Amino acid sequence: MAGDHSNHDNSNAATLQAAVLEIRRLQTQMAAIEAERAEERERAKRASEEEEGEGVVDSQPLAQHLWETQVLEGIKVPHLPYFMEKQIH
Repeated sequence: MAGDHSNHDNSNAATLQAAVLEIRRLQTQMAAIEAERAEERERAKRASEEEEGEGVVDSQPLAQHLWETQVLEGIKVPHLPYFMEKQIH
């Protein structure tokens, strides 16, 4: 009977060790999956931001050209409050 008890303890220890190893393996696997998901979310976020920027450029193709265009020296743009006062009176 004493031998049976020792054999039973060894069996429990082996089972416990196998369970601990399996838990560690699963934890490592979950960490890898979570890292992959985080990377996918980051890629999707960057792609979304790039598409948003491209959408503005596509919807306003002359915007950059307008910013780069020089205003002729003879043209004076009215000051907004002055312009508004002229419209009111």
